[in-house]
Amino acid sequence: MTGRPDAAAERAAAFVHAIVWAEHTTLWELLSDRGRAAALSVAMRNGLDRVVAGRIRDDLADPVERERFLQQLVVGLRRDLRSVELTELTLGECNSASDGSVAVQLLTPSQLPGTDAWPAGRLVLSCDRNRGWVVDRLEPRLAGP
Repeated sequence: MTGRPDAAAERAAAFVHAIVWAEHTTLWELLSDRGRAAALSVAMRNGLDRVVAGRIRDDLADPVERERFLQQLVVGLRRDLRSVELTELTLGECNSASDGSVAVQLLTPSQLPGTDAWPAGRLVLSCDRNRGWVVDRLEPRLAGP
C-alpha cells in the first residue's frame, strides 16, 4: 500500500463496503489509531466501561467484549449515515491536504433535476507507514444539498 490518493480511494471503498455489509472486524482494521481512539471515546460516552475500552484498544479484550463493541461501532457508523441509502453510496473526489491526509467524498444519488449526486459526507484518511491508508474519521453530511 502506498501513499497514492487512488490507494486511499480503494481503502475508502473498502470502508464503505464494510459499513454496508456490517463487516465489523474489517472496519476496525481499516481505522487508524486516531480513528480507533475516537470510536472508543464515543463508546465510553455512551456507557462503555473505561477498563473494557482499554482492553479493546490494547487488543486484550475478551472476544465477547470486542464483538459487542464492534457491532455497536457498525450501528453508530450507520446511524451517522442514516440520511442516505448506504447501498447507493459512491466515491467522489479525493482531495489531498497539506498534512498528507486525503479526504474522499461520499456521494449519494440526487432526485433533483440537473443534479446527479450530492455529498453525503467524506472519509478522512492518513497514510500509516506500516498499514498504508487508514481511516481517521467519517464526517457525515446529514441533509441534502
